[in-house]
Amino acid sequence: MIFQTVNGVKDIQVVLGEGQVYSGAIDGVWGNGSRDGVLKMFQDYHLFLNGGRSVPLPVASGAGYDVAVQAVKDIQSNLKLVGLYAGAVDGIPGNGSLGGLRQVLFSYSKRNKLPFYDLGWSTRVPAAFSMKVRDWCSKQNMFPGAASALMACMCFESGGTFRPDKQNNGGSNYFGLIQFGTAAVSDLSKTYGLNITLDDVKAMSQLDQLDLVFKYFEMWQKRGKVYKRLEDFYLTIFYPAAVGKGPDEVLFRKDSPVPIEAKSYLQNSGFDIDKDGDITVGEICARLYDMYYQGMSVKNRVSSPSPL
Repeated sequence: MIFQTVNGVKDIQVVLGEGQVYSGAIDGVWGNGSRDGVLKMFQDYHLFLNGGRSVPLPVASGAGYDVAVQAVKDIQSNLKLVGLYAGAVDGIPGNGSLGGLRQVLFSYSKRNKLPFYDLGWSTRVPAAFSMKVRDWCSKQNMFPGAASALMACMCFESGGTFRPDKQNNGGSNYFGLIQFGTAAVSDLSKTYGLNITLDDVKAMSQLDQLDLVFKYFEMWQKRGKVYKRLEDFYLTIFYPAAVGKGPDEVLFRKDSPVPIEAKSYLQNSGFDIDKDGDITVGEICARLYDMYYQGMSVKNRVSSPSPL
């Protein structure tokens, strides 16, 4: 099953989990649990908002790539039926179909008085931290889900701690929410006229360092980096030159004749999932998406009574 379809199914499972109509794993594997959850929400939508004037269309059951693609098509057809999706019925999951499904969730949650779920990994940080992330992403007109994507990057980089003084697990001289190093701190200081050192950054409060994280991304935005997806955030932290590259692009090779590239491979060999001596953008992304979807499980998100 291709990467896009797997993540599309995971996004659907996240929505279903929030609606309490799916209790399975966010694993990207389409099955009857996912199908039944989708149908339950659509049945509710048709009955209460359409007054029973229409009935939900069937949604594919079974497993496998072809079934998953057909299921996404069926979801798109159902959304079109109630005017919540204007795109093509192509089986390609995207912001249009996911946005429509979230509108169905909104209706379902309102009627059933379900809780509201905050950002991914919001159970690990104070409410003020999550609020700042949401507000910054909103002001920057980031893509849907950007706030949770940024939370996943900081969770990954800080080893799940969100501590401003968290040192790199390998003992390298990198610290904090996005593992600031001396070069990055120097770059930020020159760009913004700051007078700070890495020791100053390590000593910052969690919220103050979060402001520096925002400045870091804004700095790279001014240099032409565009954030359209989770990996754009992470690659800006990990290797800015790779932002926008395709998943098969090789970043580091174990046997590279270029010493710095071979050294970079050794320092990051944990990303080489298939152990072929190459580290690709896709391999890096796979680790990050695992972290993102773990965080999107309702057990890792702060819940509150429905504000509706």
